[in-house]
Amino acid sequence: MRRRATTAMVGTAAALYLGTVWAQAGPEEQPGPHGGATAATVAALSDGDTAAALEAFPDGFEPAMHYRPVTEDGILVDPLGDCSSPVPLPEVFETSCREHDLGYDLLRYARSSGHDPGPQARRDLDARLSRQLHEACRTAAPGDGWCVVTADAASIAVRFNSWRQRDAAPVPESPLPYAAAVGTLAAAARWAVR
Repeated sequence: MRRRATTAMVGTAAALYLGTVWAQAGPEEQPGPHGGATAATVAALSDGDTAAALEAFPDGFEPAMHYRPVTEDGILVDPLGDCSSPVPLPEVFETSCREHDLGYDLLRYARSSGHDPGPQARRDLDARLSRQLHEACRTAAPGDGWCVVTADAASIAVRFNSWRQRDAAPVPESPLPYAAAVGTLAAAARWAVR
């Protein structure tokens, strides 16, 4: 079973690459000033420190991004965020996805306000998402191999997209290449679990 799962994950990585070669990578960006409330908030979110994230939260975020984050299950999140995936993901991932969405919105806000915290911030947010997805599988769906495979696949897809965008603030792109890649990924993952 592990061998099939490993083969599926390698196939998944290849599918993600092939599915995204048509999408143009974002421009190479040099990080701006590495300070300010936004960088501190992103760092606190990445560490899972909701109290510190709330304390550091930038004043200009709400008027600029048109929403106020809320605390859900002890985590600071985008209340309208979701697991934006063309294939259904386990419901237990939702809070983690909303936290990740907030983190990405903070990166967008930082870019627009000239306080880009640099590429490591996006890598840290992606790593936090991966940890949270796997933790959700351990606590809410123990022993569910499909949950773990889905967490692995989602983590790879998110990390690959960030790498492809050079770990800069996320930019909008056509979802079609990603839908094809994720569909291939889901099929490979389902095959691996059987």
